[in-house]
Amino acid sequence: MIRDLVSALDYSSFAELALALFVVAFATMTYGTLRLSQNATDRFASIPLSDEVEDPRP
Repeated sequence: MIRDLVSALDYSSFAELALALFVVAFATMTYGTLRLSQNATDRFASIPLSDEVEDPRP
């Protein structure tokens, strides 16, 4: 019964769905990165250079 059910499923649309989810996630992260202010970008860039623990977000 389970073999019949699994063999009857059509997996052809899952590749397109996975690609669409990846594109949406990538676009969201790119938009969030480009939205950062210059001050926040400078604070994030200085994290590896500082010895003390600091929160880059205000």
